[in-house]
Amino acid sequence: MSDIDNRLRETGQVFLAAAWARLHKERVVPRPVFHPYVEVGRDYFGDSVMPLAEYRALEDAIAASHPRFDDREPLHERVFPGPLIFSFLETFIAQLTRAREEFSPDGPAAEQSLDDLVQAVHADTFEVACCRVVSHLTTPDGNPVEFNGVRVEPVVSPPEGHDGELRRIVSTVIPGAASAFGRDWPQGYAPPESVLIARDSGARPFDLAEPLTRRIERFMLLVRLLKPSTSESMTEVQGATHTVREFTPVVLRFRGAGPALGSPMQRAARVITLATDDVCRVDGLGRLLATAERPQTGMAFTSFGVALQKFLLSFHSHGWPEQIVDLATAFEATLSGKEKDDVTLRLKTRASTLLSTCGDPAEHIFKDVGVIYGLRSKLVHGGDMTDKALLKEVRKISTIPEGLHDRVVVAHAVERLRDLVRRGLLARICLAAGDTPLWPLDGDTAVDAAMVDDLSRKTWRQAWRDALTAIDALASADPQTL
Repeated sequence: MSDIDNRLRETGQVFLAAAWARLHKERVVPRPVFHPYVEVGRDYFGDSVMPLAEYRALEDAIAASHPRFDDREPLHERVFPGPLIFSFLETFIAQLTRAREEFSPDGPAAEQSLDDLVQAVHADTFEVACCRVVSHLTTPDGNPVEFNGVRVEPVVSPPEGHDGELRRIVSTVIPGAASAFGRDWPQGYAPPESVLIARDSGARPFDLAEPLTRRIERFMLLVRLLKPSTSESMTEVQGATHTVREFTPVVLRFRGAGPALGSPMQRAARVITLATDDVCRVDGLGRLLATAERPQTGMAFTSFGVALQKFLLSFHSHGWPEQIVDLATAFEATLSGKEKDDVTLRLKTRASTLLSTCGDPAEHIFKDVGVIYGLRSKLVHGGDMTDKALLKEVRKISTIPEGLHDRVVVAHAVERLRDLVRRGLLARICLAAGDTPLWPLDGDTAVDAAMVDDLSRKTWRQAWRDALTAIDALASADPQTL
């Protein structure tokens, strides 16, 4: 062991003893086993331990151990020892508590924490992970499936063991992940659930989280386009995968925060089942989307970008009115084009022309879009509607089964619109991909002329289905009823 490591371990051990004595005096420790985590700023003040001579000695030892702590480094590149010291202390307290050890600065928990500190101080790169809990998503046999950059880990457990299994999965990736929730562990329960895991390594751990969460969001977009679903993002834990770290676990909560147990949307749930043969489909659609999204410099936003964002937001809505508005906006941004006159008529015509199948004829799509947009207009432009009038209107939609319970009717209407938006987005992606796209994402020239010409209409309808056939995803073009 080097002199640097010896100094780190000696000063770290002495610091643990002094910090424990100070926190014990303030009644922060010992911790209860059911909540072993402490966090500076929440359970104790930094000023509780920072004035200690032992803290300053450990700070100096860390600063002398690696060039990134050198005060001659530029401020935006320099790393300060403080976050590692607090992580080291809090890791030790958690490990001591979980092991039910009595305090000792040279016991097993202290030895493990000191090893972790030395490793963290000398590291040049750090691994960061994002673990997102999603509802209504699983695999055929409950085993994990590896996609390109994202691992799908199903939560397989009886209801009474759900929270424990969920914590186990996330904590296996990000040790001490439960500390991010404090005492407020999320109460969402929408089985079958899975944890989506993305990892990456780099010299600046805080710069890795955003690209990782975008990777998961992109993955969920592709999956939701390929497979009709009500899969919602519930929570996400981000943090470094080493125990002593600068980037301690944080939790991200989503708009809507997952479906409530009594929500009507739960009664119209669509579950995604992902198997190993879906890997090539997800990758294939990702390539099509990347080809279709040609760079457009100087653009603050694009119509198709808004369509994708609103489609994703519909999975994070508190209730059906928000979902209808988000999905209607996505539908309009996908198919309506740049003209502002007769938007609803153009939507009905284009959707029924491009999306119709034997099981979902054009006249059904034409009528359903009209019904849904009448409801959307009431929600957006102001208006009142009684429960009786709402149910009467919604029951006109072709996919609403006869005799369906009133509490579930609106959820089925939302899912009809969501499926039309999903297929519309797929059609636009496929028609915009390739070297000579029929309908570029930034163009709307002669679209309606093509819709009324028999040969052009057949060519367009076949073209986007052929693109899906090429990635073994033709089934995604078909309507999916509940």
